[in-house]
Amino acid sequence: METLNDAIVKRFEKTLVHLMKVIDPLRKYTIDQALGNAWDALSLTEQRRLYLYLLYKKWRGDTFYGTPYDIVTNCHPYPTNWNEHLMAESLLKSKTRMVIAHFGTGYGTYTLDEAKVWNMTDIQPLNYKDVNS
Repeated sequence: METLNDAIVKRFEKTLVHLMKVIDPLRKYTIDQALGNAWDALSLTEQRRLYLYLLYKKWRGDTFYGTPYDIVTNCHPYPTNWNEHLMAESLLKSKTRMVIAHFGTGYGTYTLDEAKVWNMTDIQPLNYKDVNS
């Protein structure tokens, strides 16, 4: 169940605007009522998962297909196990906090943000000291 605070954060942090900057940097689309309603129908956790999933797709140079409405209503985000990507080494050297964490049936290398938003367990920091910071 979504809390009142989650609803306030969704509105005042303009989370849809942040998503649009990732998926539509050239501003080909406008935020219309249908898109706004679809986005607002997602919980704050679902919004955060979708945002991270799409942000990391962009980092990898992947292409987005469909309209923003299609993406919001049809995308099924999942965390990126960076063990499988060439970018893992550069991410470990960056300021992005990386962890080893348990998700689903095994362990992988994820960003700390992913570990938190997907409620991963047994989180071990890789390129920083304190997992609680």
